[in-house]
Amino acid sequence: MFEIELTGCTPEPLMSYLKALGIFRLVAEQADPTVRLSWRGGVAVLHSMLDRESLKRFFLEEYRPTPIVAPWGGRSGFYLGSSEKSARDALDAIVSASEKYERLASFSKAIHSVRSILTRHGFDEKVRDDDKLALMRICRNELDDEVLCWLDAVFILTDDSRRFPPLLGTGGNEGSGSYVSTFAQVVESLLVRREYDPGLSSVLFCEFSASSSDVAVGHFNPGAIGGPNSSQGFSGGGGVNPWGYLFALEGTLVFAGAVARRYGTDGNGRAAFPFCVEAIAVGYGTDSDVEAAETRAELWLPIWSADVSVHEVKQLFSEGRNQLGRRQAKNAVEFALALAAYGVSRGVDAFVRYAFTKRNGLNFFAAPLGRIPVVSRPQARLLEDPILLEWLDRLRRACNDRGKTPSRYQTALRGIDRAMFDFANRSEQGNDAVYLTEVLRAIGRAERTLALAGLSWLKDKQYGWKIRPLFRMSPKWLKQADDGSAEFGLAASLASIQATDDWGSLREFLEPVKVSMRAKKTKAVDWNPDSVSSVWGRGSLVANLSAVFRRRQMEAFRAGEEGVPISSNHPARLDHVMQFLNDRIDEDKLADLIWGMLGINWDQVVAPPDEKPQMPVPMEYGIPKLLVMKRSFGSKRIIRKVPKPNHPNSKLIWNITKDPNLNANAKPDPNVFHPLSSGRSNSEAVRECVDRAALRLKAGGLLVHGYQNRRQSGRTLAITSSIPPERLLAAMLFPLSNNDLCRIANSVLSPPVSQE
Repeated sequence: MFEIELTGCTPEPLMSYLKALGIFRLVAEQADPTVRLSWRGGVAVLHSMLDRESLKRFFLEEYRPTPIVAPWGGRSGFYLGSSEKSARDALDAIVSASEKYERLASFSKAIHSVRSILTRHGFDEKVRDDDKLALMRICRNELDDEVLCWLDAVFILTDDSRRFPPLLGTGGNEGSGSYVSTFAQVVESLLVRREYDPGLSSVLFCEFSASSSDVAVGHFNPGAIGGPNSSQGFSGGGGVNPWGYLFALEGTLVFAGAVARRYGTDGNGRAAFPFCVEAIAVGYGTDSDVEAAETRAELWLPIWSADVSVHEVKQLFSEGRNQLGRRQAKNAVEFALALAAYGVSRGVDAFVRYAFTKRNGLNFFAAPLGRIPVVSRPQARLLEDPILLEWLDRLRRACNDRGKTPSRYQTALRGIDRAMFDFANRSEQGNDAVYLTEVLRAIGRAERTLALAGLSWLKDKQYGWKIRPLFRMSPKWLKQADDGSAEFGLAASLASIQATDDWGSLREFLEPVKVSMRAKKTKAVDWNPDSVSSVWGRGSLVANLSAVFRRRQMEAFRAGEEGVPISSNHPARLDHVMQFLNDRIDEDKLADLIWGMLGINWDQVVAPPDEKPQMPVPMEYGIPKLLVMKRSFGSKRIIRKVPKPNHPNSKLIWNITKDPNLNANAKPDPNVFHPLSSGRSNSEAVRECVDRAALRLKAGGLLVHGYQNRRQSGRTLAITSSIPPERLLAAMLFPLSNNDLCRIANSVLSPPVSQE
């Protein structure tokens, strides 16, 4: 078996890729059934019983062209008129030459069959749009099997309409041009008049040849269409080797069976075509919403290094694994995620991504957008969450009407698309959590945009709301997207402050939503235009967190509740809170993550393991923090692991007790925190807050270190702090574990006195 490198067949442009498929299919069906194909070093490789010379001889002397006809379209050659003349003359020449050349017999027979159909059914002039579907059905029912393969590739019949896969335009036409007209003219020039025999070596092996013609290549090869800057000089040439065009059209038939089998997975023609998805403007240098709007679809074509048979290639196209979870990938982002989550079968190494983009009026060109390697990233399965995908679908549908959709929503959607695509398509391995964090941030920015931009655009007359708040995402986000940052931990602690019987979740204080219980005790989240609790605005993170704290405190006070309800099943680490107090966090990142985590199903979250803090707790934070929620502190005796000389073997420490018989001795008072929002200078406001907190704790029998002596001498605690009052107030909102609260108590309070 010979290995023949088809150096003239590369994965890019699209015409060159299709050439490889066409050559492969024709050799397998007409010359060597054992032939196999692989991609190596950027070119197609044939593994065949034919050598180079035998391959050329086959195409020059034996190759039988596929009957490619389209009587429903313009310039088909089956009607009168000047626009039909070129194709009509070519068809006549093929029919005449078939008496001499046996290899044209099938094509000639198909031409006669079409002419007979048109005569019998009364189509004596160019078909009107209303009659095209009827003619397609007639052709599908009456033409020979040799033509059906082409028909399956060029259109799809439904119950009451037809669909056109994007590879061949609208049923074989592209704008004012016709693929079938050009194909017939190429067959005549190559096989009847034999004008371009030397050009075959150029197409196969990239050998020099002057053979070219003004073949209209359509969208297959944008660089060969001509125009300014497409060649040297002031005006570009449009010459292309006609052998290349012929093989490319023959290559499109590899998709035929796949189209027929896959139709029905989606209502549009894109989904029915293998590896064809909705275009998304991500992953290339000029990506923009305008470019996506001018793009008909994207086609992702596989490259494989193992040699495979033509049957295996057809199976690959008909069973291409572009499933994302329980559904077929709908767009470029989902396709990239599907590759990352599952890879594909049959050893595909990469995909070449093409976009059918509108240029020059009505014409679409297949623009290559780069190669996407197939790299397994199991963490991508996190993004196939049906809850998230449905929410994105709704957002995408709402953004489809560019004329009526404010740009801020499209920007938010594009941010999610880019983050997901970057996660799936990066070259490096590892660091999954870092990229997933960026996805979560983008989701958060989108949710915040929906909530703060006004709810009027979100209303829908038929369904109530175009998009509802994101809710019940998988808790796996907390583990798989955790990049270990303080921002991630702090965001999780806030987003996990859930509703109780008397209080709404923290979410209801960030965005205008209402959390309610539905059947079977399941929660539901919906927009609430009448909300008076949501206070998050367009200010800084610190300003918003302090506003949320004040609002939650005020509503609790009015309801007779002591303290600010911030119970959480995912409390913050004390060290992370210290980083926030010291202004050592990325506030934009923290804000994005808070909003992104609102959609997680916190009912299924288990508290993380406790970690001992490494950073000291400042008095100005620790003292008032003990009064955010009502607590009962009692003494606990611990045995020293390593006895110290002249020290007892045990000591008493403060511990939070749950004994219902003990009254709370750390009772919150709203007045403690008022100085922090009074607008006074840093040191004065913080000092007054700490003094009020110390006095309140003393009323419960809890003495702050040094407080007793200073009170007796008429002095305050003399706290000097560099922490801004508003930041200190915002830090009070972060829930802490009981262990960390006990650590704070033992840090700022005098030790308990033994009652023994």
